[in-house]
Formats: sequence, C-alpha cells, structure tokens
Amino acid sequence: MFTFGPRDKVFDFRYFPPLIAMALEEGASIADLLHETLIPESALALDKYKVSAGQLDVLLENISEHCRPGITLDYGSRLNLSAFGIVGYAALSSPTASDALRIANQYMPIVLPLLDIQFQEHAGITTIDLALTYPLKPASGKALLEAALASLYTMAQFVLLDKMPEVRLEVQHNLAPYHEQFSAGMKGEIIGNSRFNRIFIPSSVLHLPLPLANQGSFSMSVKQCDELMEQLPSLDRSLSAGIQRRLLHHKGEVQPSQEDIAKELFMSVRSLHRLLQREGTNFREIANETITLQAKHLLEENQLSISQVAQTLGYSDSANFTRAFRNYTGVTPSEFRKSYVEKQG
Repeated sequence: MFTFGPRDKVFDFRYFPPLIAMALEEGASIADLLHETLIPESALALDKYKVSAGQLDVLLENISEHCRPGITLDYGSRLNLSAFGIVGYAALSSPTASDALRIANQYMPIVLPLLDIQFQEHAGITTIDLALTYPLKPASGKALLEAALASLYTMAQFVLLDKMPEVRLEVQHNLAPYHEQFSAGMKGEIIGNSRFNRIFIPSSVLHLPLPLANQGSFSMSVKQCDELMEQLPSLDRSLSAGIQRRLLHHKGEVQPSQEDIAKELFMSVRSLHRLLQREGTNFREIANETITLQAKHLLEENQLSISQVAQTLGYSDSANFTRAFRNYTGVTPSEFRKSYVEKQG
C-alpha cells in the first residue's frame, strides 16, 4: 500500500481518470499507464482518492511515452468550466472574467495540481503565466502545462462566448504538428520556443460582466471551494512544505539561507526554528531533502555528468556530492542513475 511521506505534496485524483480513459480509448493499456505509479486500477472509480506529486509525475510520463503526441493538449480542450465541478461554478458565476481568473489562481490545487497561475496587466494586455510548482520530469511537465493552457483557452471561450478576442498562446518547447492542428481551431495563434508558458489576452474583455454572473451563487461556490481546500491534506500547506517549494524554485546561484527565509516570513530565525521543530524537522533537513530531490531530477535527465551535477548544485567537487548523496539516499549518484536507466528499459 502506498503511504505518503512527511512532506509529500498530495492532491485529489478525480480529474485524471478522464485523461486515462481517453488514453485507453486510443489504444493504450492500463498496465502501461499505471506502471510504477503505485496507483491501483480501482482508484479510477474512487471519488476521493489522493495521489502524491511523485505519482502524478510517473503517470504523466507514462502517458507521454505510450500515447500519441498532443493527447494532453486535446484533453485540456475538453476541460471547460463545467468539468471542474464547484470550482468551475464559482468561475462561471463570477462577476467578470477577471474574477474568474482569480478563482482559477486561488483554487488551482483542487483542479490541476502542481501548477501556479499568475496574471498581470500592462498597456491594455493581460498576461496569464503558468509555472510548475514542483520539478516534474520534462515530459510530465510539458504534458501538464499543455493541458492547463488548452483548458484555460477553452474556459475563456466558454465564459466570453461571442466576446472572445484574438489571443496568443506561448509555450517554452518547440511546436509540433499537433500544435498546428490546435492553432487552426483557435481564435489566435500559438508560438513555440518562448521564454514562458503564457496567454496574452486584451484586458478590456476581462472586465466585462459575465453572462452567468450571480453574486449569490458566486459566494456559495467560493465557500464550498474553501471547504475543499481545507480537505486537502495539510501536508501541502505546512511551513516545511512551503520552505521546500521556495528552495526548489529559487533561480539564483546561491540558495536562500535560514536567515533569508526567516526575513521573507517576517520572523526571527529562532521563531522559524521553533515552528519547524513543531513539524518534526529543521531547516538543514529541508535544505538537504531539497538538494537531494534536485540531484535526483538532474541524474534522471541524464544530460550532465556526475561532476557537472555536483557543480550545478554548488558542491566544490564530485567527491563531496557523492558522499552527501550516499548519506541521504544510501546509494551513490552513479548507482542511482544506473538503476533509473535500467528501470526505463
């Protein structure tokens, strides 16, 4: 039986069985799709089944490997607001499309986990940026981002109806033929090899009243969304999980120190230490777990040598990296990479 670790990110599985069903309809086998996910086939029929970020990572990688290119983009196109249950109803009954975006941002963990939505307005254009909140494998991250981008475009069509303007979708990866097919059916264009995964849309349409706006329904739906958020395991909202997420997505060469994190949280280092102690951990343990997670990700990609991985993670030499990795995982980086490659076949 699969058990969650003390800092696993845990999510609702209910929105993924339809993607699996779509893959099965196209000829994929359930054995291939669930291979090494530790997700039982019976979970496809369970309404409240929970999975970890690692399980979703393996599942999306399996789908990318065994299904046709672009399946998650097509899947995202099927996910209009009504497919998202109470979160969709909250967005549909929002006063404006801008409010609907706020709902999407606030309650994204309920619907599409591991994603963060940020939007900003400048010179009459609103950009909606999508980013991963967890270091997924490249194929998994691409699959999830494409599903989300297609879903957001479909949602915009759903709420704006005849007011839908020309939009621009940008993705970080190169375009493939299936992107051209998607672009042919959309009102706008899709551009590849970009710096970000984002949507550009005229701000003016986002401030128009939505056809189904209803303050009573909106307030009731938001309340139910809050209740669903509370039902998500608190593990994902713990201080230690937040710190690990902050370290994982830091873009600088030097990782934030305990002092840096405490300053960002407007507390003393002593208070930070005390709060982490209540969760049964400390900053050094979180930092070590984070570096180990980043190391595994780099080793799995198999694009860098062991020495290059060590250098990327800030170690002075590969010997120190190997010693630290072995102390934390029980195997050397070379052994870990060899085992991973063998599992991939």
